[in-house]
Amino acid sequence: MLRTLVYLDADLASSIALRYACQLTQVIDMKLHTVHVEEPDNDGYAPGTGWVRRTWENTMLKTGELEIAQLINAEKSSCPKLGAPKMLIGDREKEILREIQRESYDLFIEGSLHSFSAKKFYDKIHSRLYRLISCPVIVVKNLVNIDKIALIVRDEIESKKLVSIFLKIFKGAKFKLDLIYCEFQEPGKLAFKGKKEANGTLNAVEEFLMEKQWHPEDCRTIQGSPEEIGDVLRDYGLVVSPLHHSISKKSYWFQLLSHIPSPILICWQ
Repeated sequence: MLRTLVYLDADLASSIALRYACQLTQVIDMKLHTVHVEEPDNDGYAPGTGWVRRTWENTMLKTGELEIAQLINAEKSSCPKLGAPKMLIGDREKEILREIQRESYDLFIEGSLHSFSAKKFYDKIHSRLYRLISCPVIVVKNLVNIDKIALIVRDEIESKKLVSIFLKIFKGAKFKLDLIYCEFQEPGKLAFKGKKEANGTLNAVEEFLMEKQWHPEDCRTIQGSPEEIGDVLRDYGLVVSPLHHSISKKSYWFQLLSHIPSPILICWQ
């Protein structure tokens, strides 16, 4: 069973991420665990020591627990097996990293509403949490039905690692799966190459998937600007992508990922 950690705040992004994660449990052998971190004041320090500090921490936890409980209760109809969230106090990123390392989670899910500004997404994937996290991450930008998945391939070696991670998560699931290869070019020249024109990388990844009993419905190359390709990929319930921690803000690959409005499964390379 896949052990998945979902991060929750009392906001819309977390509500969408939780509902999306609940959808996944209907098609994947997955156990959801939820966590929320209450952060200290801006100065980063809790007031006092001993009884004063414990009282302050308990008050913070009770307030946060009530808000998160309300969010979880709102999703009980779609995900009735949710347990009580784990409540932590401290630096959000440090506490999440400790929790993932302590419990050896297989997947991390959090919400991050789609924005037309790339800065928010850039800051997220270059955060301490994402630089040090030991498992794949699903960033949920919008709430969509997970009936169709796009797996974006690059070179053959990298793509086989990507596929291995994908298969570990979606073992036994039944989804429509498309393989996508992206060729970036100037805007205004959006074009598609079908399966008959598939390149060697696409063919190799398709063969690898079929050996694992996954049969992609389509293998195609999309030519266009990052914005144009991202708009094409909005029809998918999940986009699976490789990602290097060193990715540049100016790279076409980053621009593509920031423009995709669908949830993205990030597989670190």
